[in-house]
Amino acid sequence: DLLKNKTPFIDLRSPIEFAKGTFPQSVNLPILNNDERAEVGKTYKHHGNAAAVELGHRLISGDHKELRVSGWKKFIDKNPSTWMYCMRGGQRSNIAQDWLDDIGVKVPIVTGGYKALRQTSLETMDSVKEDKKRWIVLGGRTGTGKTVILNQLESSIDLEHHAEHRGSAFGGFLSHQPSPIDFENRLAIDYICHDHQTLFLEDESRTIGKVAIPNAWFHRMQTSEMVFIKVSLEERIQNIIDDYILTPLEDGISKTDLLLSLRSSLMKIQKRLGGDNFREIRNKMDRAFLDQKNYRHEAWIKQLLNVYYDPLYDYQIKSKVNRCIYQSDTKGVTEFLSGLESV
Repeated sequence: DLLKNKTPFIDLRSPIEFAKGTFPQSVNLPILNNDERAEVGKTYKHHGNAAAVELGHRLISGDHKELRVSGWKKFIDKNPSTWMYCMRGGQRSNIAQDWLDDIGVKVPIVTGGYKALRQTSLETMDSVKEDKKRWIVLGGRTGTGKTVILNQLESSIDLEHHAEHRGSAFGGFLSHQPSPIDFENRLAIDYICHDHQTLFLEDESRTIGKVAIPNAWFHRMQTSEMVFIKVSLEERIQNIIDDYILTPLEDGISKTDLLLSLRSSLMKIQKRLGGDNFREIRNKMDRAFLDQKNYRHEAWIKQLLNVYYDPLYDYQIKSKVNRCIYQSDTKGVTEFLSGLESV
């Protein structure tokens, strides 16, 4: 219920623990920072729990204690339904709860701490093997606008949004991707909150950038019904220009930085492209950015689709066509999926 209700959490763990994985509704307000936690940990190892607790109280006293307690109180005042947790719901949580109680602030702690929440996330991911939902995966060539269609459906879960990556060599967002654990936790919460009998997902590879779709999820996707969208090459090229060039520029990235980012993405597939195609596409890309009066982005995007993305899609689709239940253009697919959602 805490995860389904998107309860705000204070994560009392150290920043280094928080960075490895947390939950999207959590804020890191540690009771011990990284250095303090390391020092207390060494004392616990060599001198036992009582000495470690005593050291912790000495390190976090006076102004240090007041600053941390006031930080917790400020967050709780803004989020009255806040719960707190540490790694296992033990001493750090109990001490923080006592300190807040001393100033008249009551806040519950999560039994079992982060470990318990994480176990719920893992069990949720694994439960898809036996769920009764109808899974439908939307496939189509690069640039067909699959994500746009899915985002119009209440029953969809956007894997690429949670991964902060579009799932291709050129799919990186300007922000950093979440940790693998963060990605799984985000996905678990979305699934816990999914109250529909049909689930729509976009066809993805096993990995989306640097994060991997959980095994049970990916296996279920690989055996689910599929719908394919077919769009003209010209429309696909325009969609790619909008998503990968115009939108980043409108969001404030400079032309130079965007060009460098696209060049870096092109380098990742240099071997697959072959030397001639790589150099031709890179030169067309450079000219489109540096001499816009005489050159256009359509040229390098069209070649990239023709020599790389479309042949790759054609190869991968051979093992999926037997699962196809419908295929059409954007309007047809949107209407078909909307009809399934309303059943």
